[in-house]
Amino acid sequence: MKFKNQYLVIMLIISSLIFSINTTICQERIVVTHGPYLIDPATDAITVVWFTNNPSLSWVDYCGDGNFGTFPNWGGYPKTVKNSNHGLIEANTTRHVIRITDLKPGTAYKYRVTSKEIREFNPYEVLYGDTFVSDVRGFTTLDPRKETFSFGLITDIHEKATKLDTLLQQIPTDSLDMIFYNGDMLNWIGAEERIFNGFLDVSVDHFAKEKPFIFIRGNHETRGPAARGLFSYFPHSSGKFYHAFSQGNVHFTILDAGEDKPDDHPVYAGLVDFDNYRTEQQEWIAKVFKTTEFINARYKIVLVHIPPFSESKGHGGKDITQKWGPIFNEAGIDLILSGHHHRFAKIDPSKGKNNFPILVIGKDMIVKTDVSPKELKITIWDMQGNTIETITLPAG
Repeated sequence: MKFKNQYLVIMLIISSLIFSINTTICQERIVVTHGPYLIDPATDAITVVWFTNNPSLSWVDYCGDGNFGTFPNWGGYPKTVKNSNHGLIEANTTRHVIRITDLKPGTAYKYRVTSKEIREFNPYEVLYGDTFVSDVRGFTTLDPRKETFSFGLITDIHEKATKLDTLLQQIPTDSLDMIFYNGDMLNWIGAEERIFNGFLDVSVDHFAKEKPFIFIRGNHETRGPAARGLFSYFPHSSGKFYHAFSQGNVHFTILDAGEDKPDDHPVYAGLVDFDNYRTEQQEWIAKVFKTTEFINARYKIVLVHIPPFSESKGHGGKDITQKWGPIFNEAGIDLILSGHHHRFAKIDPSKGKNNFPILVIGKDMIVKTDVSPKELKITIWDMQGNTIETITLPAG
């Protein structure tokens, strides 16, 4: 009987080992499922975001372009960045957001992302699994001395990724310093796959691993059960959807118009507060427009999804015109770039209204703006590569 019991124990141990080995073999290897993509560029920083299929510990390795060698030998120059909050390094997550700081303006860097799988996260023991290491990519920080550069703009894609793919083929994205997504890239915010399938994966395939995009929230992106979590996919160091930055001699002000209908409209079910939100931005805009960076800029450009001073009957457009319009006029804005109406329109300066031009970019269009010391040259193409409009704005 004793021998029989020992035999059963041995067989139980062997079965357990076989099950463990099979589980390990069958477990999906860790991979990056979406990204990496670059957002929130600055003269001294940039943010890298990516997603993995399994929870992991992740980090970014980077170095100056001139010091870059062949992985893993970087000649002693690489630096590693991990997220740390309240003394804890971020881990056991599938969404990875890491901001690289202490960079130099107008400088090229190389980077790669690494994710080390966490198979078990116990109180006093962590079991690591496989490690994924990405290809090496590059980026360049913003440069306050840059006199000549180009940027792109697309709006109102509404989750039509195939159209976005076609638009991004109309111009060489490697000729751009950045691309602005000026709202309503999505119809509403639900499962995160809508974000990936709607526009993000196509962006990564075309440019976003090496060129940053600036995400501007549209009214459709305030809708849906997961809208309150949207910021975590496109975080900004300001903690806001609205912010400002400069590249070369251009000052960009990014604003969030919110919804187009009144706050008490039945479709919002009493869950929005955009009138106060636009007032909050009104106060912020007045402060930004008094900064030395804004005043000294050769070109002052505002980007917002819903255009002010338009013929729109929506409450949101009227509210931003009333609250923000006088500040724009007083500050000497050179240009506003908007969308929302799904058709192209050029609103020329009008005495007693807007002192500056407003370009309303339609759906299925892509914009390239070439910046030089003497002018802004704005070209708008359709999906077939036909030129819709070319506009030149001389430096003031």
